[in-house]
Amino acid sequence: HLDVFEYVHPDAFETWRQVAEDELGFLYCASGPMVRSSYKAGELFVDAIVRDGKSVEQARREARTAAGS
Repeated sequence: HLDVFEYVHPDAFETWRQVAEDELGFLYCASGPMVRSSYKAGELFVDAIVRDGKSVEQARREARTAAGS
């Protein structure tokens, strides 16, 4: 095991989630101490589409536009 470099309080993860979604424009963000890059990616994507009332195709178009492709 590695030494603990820094303890990050759980509230910080919620703050970074809000920054990603509200300020940076991400459709969804999984933020937590044990989250990896693909953590529940599919479920979060679907939840974001449903939450925003978009179709999958509309979300794809917006993602492509945002990515510049």
